Amino acid sequence: MKAFLLLTVLLSGVLAITAAAVEAVEPAQAPLELQEENQVAEIEVGVAAPEEEEPEQFGEKTVSNKGRFYACPTGWVRYKSSCYLYVSAGRSWSSAAAYCNSLGATLASVHDVFDYSFLQDLTSRTGSTVAWMGGFYFQGWRWMDQSTFNYNFWSTQHTVSRYQCVHVNTRAGWSNNNCAIAWPSICMTRSC
Repeated sequence: MKAFLLLTVLLSGVLAITAAAVEAVEPAQAPLELQEENQVAEIEVGVAAPEEEEPEQFGEKTVSNKGRFYACPTGWVRYKSSCYLYVSAGRSWSSAAAYCNSLGATLASVHDVFDYSFLQDLTSRTGSTVAWMGGFYFQGWRWMDQSTFNYNFWSTQHTVSRYQCVHVNTRAGWSNNNCAIAWPSICMTRSC
C-alpha cells in the first residue's frame, strides 16, 4: 500500500509539471491495474496531441504526434536543443543565409567539437564534403545567430580580405572561402 501511495504522489507531481509546461494538453485516461495487493501498480500515462488537419509543409514548425515536446519540422534533424536542416541546393553564402532566414532560422553555428562533428556527419550523410555554416568575418569572426565565436576548429584559414565566409569540411576542421561559391548549406533554429 505504501508503494502504491508513493507511486501515486510521484505520478501526480510529474503530471502537474507536464501540465504546467504544455498549454492545452489534456492527459489521457491512466489505466490502473493491480495484479495482487502487495505488487506495485502498472501505470500507463499518455498525453493527447492535437489532431493534424493538414499535412505539414516543408520548413513549418508544426507539431506531430511523435515527440510532442521535442519536435522538429518535417525534414529537420534534432540535435541538443536545436533543429537542423541540410539544404542540398547550391547557393552563395548570403543567398543561403537569406533562405534560412525565410524558414525562421539562421545558418548553423558551432560551439564545441560535438556540434562540429554533428554538422560534419549531417553533411557527409548526403554525400557532400562541404556546406555553408553561419560563420563570417566582419571586424572579427562572428556567427549569424549572434552567439559568441568561442570555439575554433580551423582546418585552413585564408585571408579574410577575400574569404569571409565559413564552411563545413567533412574531412577536417572548417575553412573560410569565397562567399560567392554555390554550395549546400545547413540551417539551424533554436526555437523548436
